[in-house]
Amino acid sequence: MVHYRPKLFGGWRSSIDSEGFFLAPDGRTNPEAELEATIKLFKTGTDKDKICLFPARYIFLKNNKLANNINVKCEDFLKFRYDLQPSGVTLLFTDAYMNNPSSLFGHTLLRIDTARKGTQLLAHGANYGAFTNGQENSVLYALYGLGGGYYGGWTVKPYYDIINTYNNIENRDIWELSLNFLPEELDMFVAHLWEVGHTQTRYYFFTKNCSYMIMEMLDAVRPSLNLSEKFPLQAIPLDTVKAVYQSPDLVAQLNYRPSRQGKILHRVRQMNKEQKQALIRAVSDNDYSLDGVSDADKADVLETAYQYVQYQFVKKEFEISEYRRRSFKGLTARNKLSDKKARMSENPQGRSPLKAHEAMRATLGFGNRNGEAFQEIAYRPAYHSLTDNDYGLLTGAEINFLNSRWRHYDRSHKNVLSEFNIVGIRSLSPVDRLFTPTSFNVNWDIWRALNPETQDEGYASRLNAGGGATVAVSDNLWLFVNGGIEMAYGGFLPHSQYVGAEFSAGAYLHFSRFKLLAEAKKVYATTWLGSKSVYKAEVNIPVAANWGLSAEYYFEDNSKGRNSEEFLTSVRHYF
Repeated sequence: MVHYRPKLFGGWRSSIDSEGFFLAPDGRTNPEAELEATIKLFKTGTDKDKICLFPARYIFLKNNKLANNINVKCEDFLKFRYDLQPSGVTLLFTDAYMNNPSSLFGHTLLRIDTARKGTQLLAHGANYGAFTNGQENSVLYALYGLGGGYYGGWTVKPYYDIINTYNNIENRDIWELSLNFLPEELDMFVAHLWEVGHTQTRYYFFTKNCSYMIMEMLDAVRPSLNLSEKFPLQAIPLDTVKAVYQSPDLVAQLNYRPSRQGKILHRVRQMNKEQKQALIRAVSDNDYSLDGVSDADKADVLETAYQYVQYQFVKKEFEISEYRRRSFKGLTARNKLSDKKARMSENPQGRSPLKAHEAMRATLGFGNRNGEAFQEIAYRPAYHSLTDNDYGLLTGAEINFLNSRWRHYDRSHKNVLSEFNIVGIRSLSPVDRLFTPTSFNVNWDIWRALNPETQDEGYASRLNAGGGATVAVSDNLWLFVNGGIEMAYGGFLPHSQYVGAEFSAGAYLHFSRFKLLAEAKKVYATTWLGSKSVYKAEVNIPVAANWGLSAEYYFEDNSKGRNSEEFLTSVRHYF
């Protein structure tokens, strides 16, 4: 109820930072004093302003016979509840949005289902997030988010606004988990949402984030869940959704809401050649002649074109006057059809994220580097690589965080940290005649490298960033090109640093039971050590949701012809 959690060396501390949330002077760290102050507040019943801030506490005290009925009418809270007209609560999970650092791991929020007749678009969403002052897409967001530089809080707004943002503008699939709340639990939820809606807490990207605060909210409603205790170190959105789904008698129903773009692509996949050509003419040239399309297939072309024009308008690709002109022309063409019925399946079948592999990964491997055998163990706290099993996750998206690789070399008897990947983000998004996303990569790591001139090994920090394009040769084979920069700094490097331009090309082959990523890269740098050609390939065979067998090859040739070659085979386990 007050969000207390045990401190490392004894005692308690609430995760809420706002002083106004506590009635006792030391209420944040003293549960007994806070309980006594709360009982006193409702026993006297004279401080209306404070009483009306804590309706959930009043329900709790009354249920435990620690408070009697009080004659206080809280108009603002009653209006809040009336506006919601709650009939239930649904947990929402939106998949990753690669263009926003705040949503790389997906996002969770809550919907207060409405008792109003009609669609749940009239319901309200409760969202916990950081107050970032418009810095969501900046480097500052990452720095402040990791270090607690932002405050976070709850906001409540109409659900149709949320759908428009996540489903239509950002084109993210949404999974809805309807929660099995009893009427008294629903009352407690609304009352507690009112309480925490007046508070702020320090926001931490991996710990006290949207997903963790939702776990605390659900614990307040049903204390036996103990959901927040399962995430003492990190709260990755998908992990918390799995925890909710696995809780006994908590989830009543699971529903999938595909994005607008996903629906359009699903329709295109069902089209024959003539339909696709007619669709491109319609959306590119505003030509609705539908030449070569059979009468039975015309309605589906026009329906898809209409949805695509809506997509373009939501993405602000043209003004409302152009939207009306295009829509009118398409609707007029459809009205002239003798057969106006669209027959295509509207919604794709989603791959449930609840069946995705776990976030943490441990690897045990054996390999050879330049003729010397080594053994390797690796640990990655989060989240997903391109060659991992991508069932339930966004295909083509890679997010690695704090991945470390430790090796023992047999001949030299060295035990070394061979690489520490601080953060690695990659997005391969195929372009086509309808959608033209940018593929990109950002990688920051510390790696152990050999200076062939001095034969010294040392650590250097390296940053790679770039963008390019991906083309889907088939559903399972993608080809990509990329251009960017590579920068490195380290005392053992010639001149301690280098900056270079990098160009790469590769192939990504992905089946459910086989993943292959092959890439060739050329770097032109300010020093000879940084100028190099790199060829690498990685294969993974997922043998189960949380197990995989992998093999890696790496070859590097710098501008002075000093080569480095590695082979590695390993077993991956996700947990």
